[in-house]
Amino acid sequence: MVLPGRKPPTTLSHHIQRAPSRPTRAHRADAEPLIVRHIAHEVSRQHGDATALCRGLGFSPADLERVDFRVSYAQTGRVIARAQQLLGDPHLGLRLGTSFSLVSWGLCLVGMMASPTAREALDFALDFLPSTERFLRLQRDDGEGHLAATAEPMHDDDAEVSRFLVEHAFAALTRACRFVVAPWYGPKRVEFSADAPADPRGHEEAFGCPVLFGCRADRLVFDPIDQPVATADALVARLCRHQLEQRAGAGAPSELEAVIVRALRVDLRSPPTMAAIAASINVSERTLRRRLVDADLSYAGLLDQERMRRALGLLGASDAPMARVAAEAGFSDARSLRRAIKRWTGQTPSALRRHGD
Repeated sequence: MVLPGRKPPTTLSHHIQRAPSRPTRAHRADAEPLIVRHIAHEVSRQHGDATALCRGLGFSPADLERVDFRVSYAQTGRVIARAQQLLGDPHLGLRLGTSFSLVSWGLCLVGMMASPTAREALDFALDFLPSTERFLRLQRDDGEGHLAATAEPMHDDDAEVSRFLVEHAFAALTRACRFVVAPWYGPKRVEFSADAPADPRGHEEAFGCPVLFGCRADRLVFDPIDQPVATADALVARLCRHQLEQRAGAGAPSELEAVIVRALRVDLRSPPTMAAIAASINVSERTLRRRLVDADLSYAGLLDQERMRRALGLLGASDAPMARVAAEAGFSDARSLRRAIKRWTGQTPSALRRHGD
């Protein structure tokens, strides 16, 4: 989609600055780099290389492919500002949000797909989307005859970065709702606090509804319908909610879960045994099993969760053959992986790739 107001692109090495070193909340690297990674891929597609995009920020494009890598708001904001300048696109967030790989939402997307109705799918997204769109507060705003998602940037020191984050989140959430519920389902109105662009037709095309500017708040407004979700599964929805609540929990996963997850991520093709993990933390296997039960966790469940995260991540990030994805995620063959993906999402791998691209 071509959006109005695009500026001529500049060279890739233009205006590289160093990230500030002040240890504030904005500089705490605790967010998954999904947006930064998407931006880097777009810059690479247009310029052939994204190295300069990351220069001076403490990481390279290769780091963005690491499952344990995290970025800060400060780093993300610098990448957004550079990319908008490099690509000459003031509405880059809107454009990338409409092409965001939905499978990279992992459990959040699966939880939406397992929700009984459109209303509950949207509720699920608003509860857990901040784990993806980490730098926004998204709140449900019910009114007479509408159901709305209101966005508030957690850092508002840069209006252009905030605009990118809001447009990206709204476009991606609209896309997710259409994928999960039905192609015709979407917002009935979008409200932006930012001033209107010279030509708003790109926004109207992206959302398929009236788009207002200069409003009091940033809101994505839906009709409050209880349209059934075809892939609904109440148990899967509860499991996804439970795992995401534990992960975000009142802040972070339990130390026990973190220890096991770190051990599993070393090599999903040959995961450590319960006995090996118990020995690494100086407890008996029996004690470890009891602690898992007390925490309402299981080794098999955590292993399945990590294999799902790895498999869906690879499906969304590459065109790798199914056999390779299966091996990377620890499955014996592609057939086993296909069965697992069907169990997790109710979809085939090809369907996920088709709708997530």
